[in-house]
Amino acid sequence: MAKISVTKENIKTIVQTHDQYWDDRKPDLYKHKRAYETRFWEDMNNDRTQIVIETADAFGYIESYVNSLFTRNPGVIVKKGIHGGGDPKKAGALANSFLLSQREVIEDAARLALIFPCSFLKMCPTESSDPLRRINAVAVPPWEVILDRQARRWDEQKYVGHVYWIPLSDAYDKFGTKKFDAMELEEFFDDRDRREVDERPEGDDLFKYIRVVEIYDLLNAQLYFWSDQYKGGDEWIEKGPSPFYNSNGEPLLSIIPMYFNRIPDRPLDGYSAMSRIYDQVFETNVIRSFQANAVRKASRQYLVKKGALDEEQMSQITSGIDGVFIEVDEDTLSGIIQPVPQNPMPSELQQYYQMVQQDKEKGSMFAPFTRGESSRASATEIVALAAYTSSEVGRMARERDKSIELISKTYLGMMGLYLQSESPETILVDGELHFVRSSDLNDDFVIYALDQASTPISESVRKREFLQSVPLLQSLGVPNSDLLAEVVRTLGLPDSILQNVPKGISSPGTVGAGEGQIDVLPDTQEAGSPGTLARTARGGGPSGLKGVIG
Repeated sequence: MAKISVTKENIKTIVQTHDQYWDDRKPDLYKHKRAYETRFWEDMNNDRTQIVIETADAFGYIESYVNSLFTRNPGVIVKKGIHGGGDPKKAGALANSFLLSQREVIEDAARLALIFPCSFLKMCPTESSDPLRRINAVAVPPWEVILDRQARRWDEQKYVGHVYWIPLSDAYDKFGTKKFDAMELEEFFDDRDRREVDERPEGDDLFKYIRVVEIYDLLNAQLYFWSDQYKGGDEWIEKGPSPFYNSNGEPLLSIIPMYFNRIPDRPLDGYSAMSRIYDQVFETNVIRSFQANAVRKASRQYLVKKGALDEEQMSQITSGIDGVFIEVDEDTLSGIIQPVPQNPMPSELQQYYQMVQQDKEKGSMFAPFTRGESSRASATEIVALAAYTSSEVGRMARERDKSIELISKTYLGMMGLYLQSESPETILVDGELHFVRSSDLNDDFVIYALDQASTPISESVRKREFLQSVPLLQSLGVPNSDLLAEVVRTLGLPDSILQNVPKGISSPGTVGAGEGQIDVLPDTQEAGSPGTLARTARGGGPSGLKGVIG
């Protein structure tokens, strides 16, 4: 039975279907983009006499998730796979070094996945004299990635592609001096965001581009490059076997997905978190704009009887001079001037605004204190609320961790190929230099992301619980030096503290009696606080890290 494969005939259908899919969704995507960028009213307000007000609710909503999901640099723990090959320590050191340099890229991908239905990260080979730095990652928006949407799982797809524009000069460097029908750059939102198009340079070949489709045939382990600007799309620009394979001999896909929300019956489509609250953001901006215009119309205006005041008298009134006297040749003053009546702001408007805000908060799934709002709840109640709030953030953190783990596996697989043709490289593992070879990375490692479900609140609670458990650990015989090292790591203290520790500290209570001590006092005033390290200059007191710091 012949295998199904991507051909020159069906690649056009694949690309056209992909383009049509995202063109149908472009209006909604552009609205979400403008709301996040605080450009909600751009191209929507044609009446220049009306004042428009825009709130930052959309930006704050997205950044609240990003801030809760990323509290530290990403990292992983690598363990031996089922085959027991490779060196997990070297692989872990290499993966963590790479992830440390990709922190901003991973955060950018997370923002894209929250504003739009999903996002991707692509592992790209790059030029570097250091073999360990020849791979980089970039965040990719969803409309640049071709998916096999008939698949029910990511690993069941028959093909995956990446659509991107490259300058003509780069195309020559990558594919040779082929004849391309280059054109001006056309970004995804160009037909809507004319401001960015007008600022784009035009002219000679320096500003010419071609649109390339890089598609992976996963069933046949083939990689194709195609463009409708090369021979009308009737020929491949280049084709060949997949460049990277994992330890099981399967083709390694250099595109990593990031989904925070999925549509149950179409899991590869994704679901935008911004779409949950866009209607509330829209209504909030409309209400605030209406209120702004109503406030400005509430100015002091007057009706004056025609002919009762001459021009000089009118100028005296409009000048607003305090204590001025104006002579009027009339028997009575009641019919000369009176204020224009003003309609008060309807109370229903404020009630409706409160209802819109409540609807928005229901969609955010954040407790008020996670947004920085003060609360008078007890410590126990807020810790419980923190655990409840972390359920949604924790679920999203698991999705983030899944992407980080896949990034690490892909990086180690790609590095294994690069190191096959290179001399062994030296890396730092646990403070010692070691050689790393291709065989050290050749295994289906089990990889876990660090700090899973980590949020600012859960981290703070974890710190407090550790510090409160120090007396128990001391009573069980854990050396003070080990406890101090863990305190330094947990609280992020400088490593110089460890260098000043007196020698001979190996068991609790042997050094520092009568000198300065560190007592761990539980903090019951503020929820989630890590507790208090109180230094005392007395000989006795509560059990703690005694004698470690004098």
